[in-house]
Amino acid sequence: MGKSPRVIFKVERVAEGDWQIQAHYPETEIRYIKGFKTKAEIDEWMGGTRRIDWLRSQGYAK
Repeated sequence: MGKSPRVIFKVERVAEGDWQIQAHYPETEIRYIKGFKTKAEIDEWMGGTRRIDWLRSQGYAK
């Protein structure tokens, strides 16, 4: 049994005060999580329960 692929998150600054996260998963389209105003908001999202909630909503976590 091999490990299942993991979602890789990449942070992208779109413009001043406009940040987003790219969620890369093998053999699927890149998903964009938008609506962040600062890098600190992204750091909070990545370190908190919202990341796990998003993974569950997309079917990537139990």
